[in-house]
Amino acid sequence: AFLFYQKQSAAEGGGDEWQKLVKVGGGGLACASDNPDGGIYFGPDGLIIPLRAGERARVAQSKLGPYFERGPDDLSSIFAGGAARLQDLKVVVGIYGDGEDIPYSGGVMDMTSG
Repeated sequence: AFLFYQKQSAAEGGGDEWQKLVKVGGGGLACASDNPDGGIYFGPDGLIIPLRAGERARVAQSKLGPYFERGPDDLSSIFAGGAARLQDLKVVVGIYGDGEDIPYSGGVMDMTSG
C-alpha cells in the first residue's frame, strides 16, 4: 500500500510533483478498514476518510510514522494541521471481466462476514 501527497513546490504552482509514501512495519493493517458505514482507513491512522454523515463528515485525517513513512520532507501528516475537509474524493479502480483474475484481491481480509 502507498499514500501520495503533493509536494509544496507543486502546490504553489511549481509543477505537478507527487511524493510516494510506503507502508512501514510489514504488510499488516495496510488497509485497516474499508467499511461503507464508517469509512476507509489506511493503517489505523495513516489516512482516515470518514464516510458517515455527521460532525466529522468529509474531514480526512492523517498521521505518518507508525504505519506509513514520513518521507523525505519528514512530515507528520499528509495534511497541514493533520486534517483537511474534502471537496472531492476520487477512487481509482480497475475494470475486470467476468472470471478475470483480479491482482492482489486477496490482500485485504473481509472481517465483516461470518
